Amino acid sequence: MTKWEKLCPVEEIPPGGRKVMPANSIDILIFNAGKRWYACANECPHLGEPLDNGELQGHVIRCSAHGYKMDLSNGICVTEAGLAVPIFPVEVREGWVWVKI
Repeated sequence: MTKWEKLCPVEEIPPGGRKVMPANSIDILIFNAGKRWYACANECPHLGEPLDNGELQGHVIRCSAHGYKMDLSNGICVTEAGLAVPIFPVEVREGWVWVKI
């Protein structure tokens, strides 16, 4: 069953920033891309390396370990067919970041 989780205050993730938050026994990586928010599992589908140190280019995160790129709008790996990272819906409500997990 999925449910919305209140994870952190908006001010903890400035525009261009990111934060890893534990939720439901997984680490969720949250991005503030300015006008858009993204959330994904903090684990590259290639070899399980964390994504939080990766370079964000628009809505694509590049894994710092091996260069695999994941589209945060749909989770699909754009450099290797068949790989995907779990993506979670994000909402900002009353100054808090909520993620549906």
